[in-house]
Amino acid sequence: MRFISLFLWYIVALLSSAQAQRIGVYRFENSLEEESGKLPKLKVLGQEGIFQNEKLPELKNLQRTVYVFDKNCGLQFDNRAANGFLSGSYTIEIYFRFTTLDSWKRVVDFKNRKSDNGCYIYYGKLNFYNFAVGTKAPVNPNEYTHYVVSRDAKTMQLKMYVDGESKVEFTDRFSQGTIDEDGMLNFFFDDLIVKDEASDGAVAMIKLYDYAVDPATIKRDFQLLEAKISQPLSADVPTPVAPAPVVPSPLPKEPPKESPKENAPEIAKNYTSLDNKNVSVGKAIVLQNLRFAQSKPELLPESNAELDNLVKFMQEHPTALIELQGHTDNRGDFDLNLALSRQRVEVVKAFLVKKGIAANRITGKGFGSSRPIANNNREETRQLNRRVELVITKL
Repeated sequence: MRFISLFLWYIVALLSSAQAQRIGVYRFENSLEEESGKLPKLKVLGQEGIFQNEKLPELKNLQRTVYVFDKNCGLQFDNRAANGFLSGSYTIEIYFRFTTLDSWKRVVDFKNRKSDNGCYIYYGKLNFYNFAVGTKAPVNPNEYTHYVVSRDAKTMQLKMYVDGESKVEFTDRFSQGTIDEDGMLNFFFDDLIVKDEASDGAVAMIKLYDYAVDPATIKRDFQLLEAKISQPLSADVPTPVAPAPVVPSPLPKEPPKESPKENAPEIAKNYTSLDNKNVSVGKAIVLQNLRFAQSKPELLPESNAELDNLVKFMQEHPTALIELQGHTDNRGDFDLNLALSRQRVEVVKAFLVKKGIAANRITGKGFGSSRPIANNNREETRQLNRRVELVITKL
């Protein structure tokens, strides 16, 4: 009897899992309809575009129909009509090209034109304004790009990929990457805050998932793109797309308005501290009182107490191995910030070594501006992103 119960539970779990993971596909074969018929037709924003045949050189000159749109004339997915298909966890996969890539060019807008925040291409780099900018990506004018945005509701990790490679990753604590109460997801269309951040271009495929696709699958899907871009939906998933449950679009959580001191406890809830008796392997520790001069790997005098605490921690845990992780705010060039974050790690490591801590107990990484823990819109909170974190790799 127990075996039968376990077997039935397993079957129910499999069925629930299959139903929970749903995909919708728009292939623009002379239509803006979704392939399965379960999701709403895309709406035209601005002037209506045209369907035309194009060769896709990046896919061995595969010839197929694409949707060509003018500057600031995009498309809209109605998440309300889709019964909340896209909620806290999702993946958006787009295969498209832009004619121009100077400055910011809007790709995805989650707030129905009411915010300047969202997904862009910025001089060939992936960018989620105003939180993270990625490294230079293989994005060129008039060349098709495999562009993916994925968000996990549990971890709040938002990731952006191009051609199967992750280029941006940050913790979306303020739900800037979720659709707001308007329930509209806009593509290629400029917002009402800053003008001239759109390009004309063409799109060959938009694929929407109601779950966060893992990095290995995204990489594989890019490698198999030539075949998948022309296959029907049934070839992508083993079961038909089930009707979406009625789930209201999540309300946005606006960035906090508090001062840095008021904001710090909210950030600290997600970390532990050096004097916490429950420190463990893999746990992130923000060295919250470690302060650097802006744009420099120079420790400010108020950092001394935190550095002494770090030395004490290493002395009290003689077998501990640590990884220092450097971070910056988003001002300035991404690549320079990446280098700066590494330099700051080396400064902290040098201090520890000078105090007698063995160098082989300390490794380091720099992440630049890609992992903010506070809003980058104001200096009061932006300074919280100029930090070094500590992760214990062995205790």
